[in-house]
Amino acid sequence: MGQKYNGWTNRETWLVNVWFNPECEADVELAKEFLENEEDKLREACPCLVDMCYLSEVNWDELDEAVKTLRFDDVPVE
Repeated sequence: MGQKYNGWTNRETWLVNVWFNPECEADVELAKEFLENEEDKLREACPCLVDMCYLSEVNWDELDEAVKTLRFDDVPVE
């Protein structure tokens, strides 16, 4: 596994977080589905984009955990 990137597992995971800004597990799943469905179109339109970000390297579990943390951070403490 590569070096951490801006506190994330890798650059790919960080990029998904930056561009999609998921706020719940459903958002993470939508981002994953979108990217998987559009990968071939992106590869045809601009191969360099796909070469810069390998979807197979995205740590989807880390993104899920991050949004769970966000959700609990929003709960007021009594």
